[in-house]
Amino acid sequence: MFSNDIYMGIVYDSMRILGRNYNDFYINISPKAGYTSIIQGPCFTTYGEVVNVSQSEYEVLDNIRLQFYRKHHFMNKPIVLLQANDTKVAHSGDITSLIYKKLGASGFITDGNVRDMDIIDKMKFPVFCKGQNPIDALGYWALTKYQTEIEIMGVKIKPDDYCFASKDGVIVVPNNLIKQFKPIAAEQLERENNIRFLINNKEIDFEEIVKEMGRW
Repeated sequence: MFSNDIYMGIVYDSMRILGRNYNDFYINISPKAGYTSIIQGPCFTTYGEVVNVSQSEYEVLDNIRLQFYRKHHFMNKPIVLLQANDTKVAHSGDITSLIYKKLGASGFITDGNVRDMDIIDKMKFPVFCKGQNPIDALGYWALTKYQTEIEIMGVKIKPDDYCFASKDGVIVVPNNLIKQFKPIAAEQLERENNIRFLINNKEIDFEEIVKEMGRW
């Protein structure tokens, strides 16, 4: 867990300092319900797809989600991410959001659709999605994999990568960069706080601030 003071500008700048291209880590999806402030946590990945199977086979697929509806999967307060592979139906709703919240998830992010947004908004569970509609997925689409590598809008995400999400969008920090990322983020946060202090508490001389603190 990072400082509660962290914000997306710091996250982005830190990834840039690490030499990463934003196409590899930034997802342009914004919160649609339940959002109050930036969320963060390890990635719990899920994968869904349109299926064309018999009713009995569909019931088996539809119950895959029950395999990970267990407290021990959510002990580290992850953010659940879903690669939906579909734009037609709603891939989650208020009951699923309530389950994730009850289990301990910090939020839910998908490139698909979500329904029951008014109810989710009242339960204050952060949901980020590309769209919303009331169309039931039953018999057409199923969540078929979990804790597997997924891809959302070109960004590859592995289980236990680290995710930040706010009104600015979503950034995923690969697990193998977290140790390098932490001190850089702390340094950048302190630097920008110092710049704000100078602006708020001294005669404004931007040339002197740039000389002292560098570009912001």
